[in-house]
Amino acid sequence: MGRIRTKIILTYALLTLVVIVSVGMLANLKVESTYKDRLVSDLISRADLILTLLRTQPTTGPQGTDTRLKEVARISNLRVTLIDSIGMVLFDSDVPFDELNNVENHLHRSEVQLALARGIGTDTRHSADVGKDVMHVAKRLDASDAKGLLAGVKFIRLSQHLEDIHAAVNEIRWGMFAAGCSVLLLVVAVSVLVSRRLASPMVAIVKGVEEIRGGNLDARLDVHSEDEIGRVARAVNEMVDRLKIDIAQLKKLERVRSEFLGNVSHELRTPIFSLQGFLETLMNGAVDDPTVNRNFLQKAYSHAARLNTLLGDLITISQIESGEMKLSFRYFRVKEFLGSLVNDFKQIAERNDVKLDLDTRLPGEVDVYGDKERLAVALGNLIENAIKYNKQDGEVMISCQQEDGRVHVSVVDTGVGIGKEHLPRIFERFYRVDKNRSRDVGGTGLGLAIVKHIVEAHGSTVEVESEVGKGSTFSFCLKT
Repeated sequence: MGRIRTKIILTYALLTLVVIVSVGMLANLKVESTYKDRLVSDLISRADLILTLLRTQPTTGPQGTDTRLKEVARISNLRVTLIDSIGMVLFDSDVPFDELNNVENHLHRSEVQLALARGIGTDTRHSADVGKDVMHVAKRLDASDAKGLLAGVKFIRLSQHLEDIHAAVNEIRWGMFAAGCSVLLLVVAVSVLVSRRLASPMVAIVKGVEEIRGGNLDARLDVHSEDEIGRVARAVNEMVDRLKIDIAQLKKLERVRSEFLGNVSHELRTPIFSLQGFLETLMNGAVDDPTVNRNFLQKAYSHAARLNTLLGDLITISQIESGEMKLSFRYFRVKEFLGSLVNDFKQIAERNDVKLDLDTRLPGEVDVYGDKERLAVALGNLIENAIKYNKQDGEVMISCQQEDGRVHVSVVDTGVGIGKEHLPRIFERFYRVDKNRSRDVGGTGLGLAIVKHIVEAHGSTVEVESEVGKGSTFSFCLKT
């Protein structure tokens, strides 16, 4: 987290420094420009004042003009230069009168050229004589102005050292520098507090994630802020909760898978071993013994049939639970459907000394909505169980009646019944109330699980009522 805090602090500090330097440079340029503009305006005003003074003075000759000019320059604290139309310096407050002939021509000075073109010209140059920057402002005189002491003068130029401006600008610069340093220190202090506040929940998140990564799924990120960091913490907590659920489900599925494989192997082993035993006996000579060969063949066939039924049920339950089994819903006549099922199981019921009947209490022909083939499998399993687990001379009644826009279908038997302690688990795969009897009658332990899935796929549930020794009732509803 130290790196994050450092990055946050450096980012704030560098951004502030860039802003301060940029603003400082712009402000410095603006201040210096403003001072120079004010100085130019001031020099132009002074030039007008000096021109007025010189214009109103009587002519006293060159020496007198020079003396008057130097007096005006001293009072104004300026250097005043008078230049004729060809650039000759006629008077200069800083040059003795008798040395004016040695002064170079000023016609090509930039301020003079600008004044010649626009009336006013300015320029700033470094003076080698005084070692300072000097501001020069030249003004062009009209013909009406060139009289009195100004006779023959074409330009008046005022010059002033910029050391006062530089001093003022430097003072402002130092003030801005001090203010910038103060702001920078304040921003660094604030960024330290902000980075600490931002980094603290992130530290908690990192520690929590490391615990979770280490396998502690009970660890929680204790961050309750409403910002993005809090949302990340809540998302991680929710993800861990889902992960715990997924792991629990995976463990459950693994346990179910292990139990399923164990049950399948056990259920397959019994008929396979029996088949092997009967066939081995026949191969060892019993096939030639008419007293046992037919009996052994019948038993082998019975176990083969049971094995085939088991494999069929395994395929069906696998398709259902994997989602591979697709249902085809359509409307069909329920009375005709139930009658056909009863006819299919009549012979089986008679062989088991069980009476099988159909009781329909429907007001005419009624259509139900569902997968006819899958419902035949589910009801077939219920009817087959009702016959197999019934008493001698027992009864099985298939009934249906219309209730609240749905058809209620029931399979009622007078068989051995189911104890209350077994009812919550009878729809589990391979669960048997009486294991020995179930195998004797050829049960696979998957029939009711298949019934449950098919009925639930039709938006209903299987209801069970049973009493030991009196029989059972399995019922569900179908949409009309």
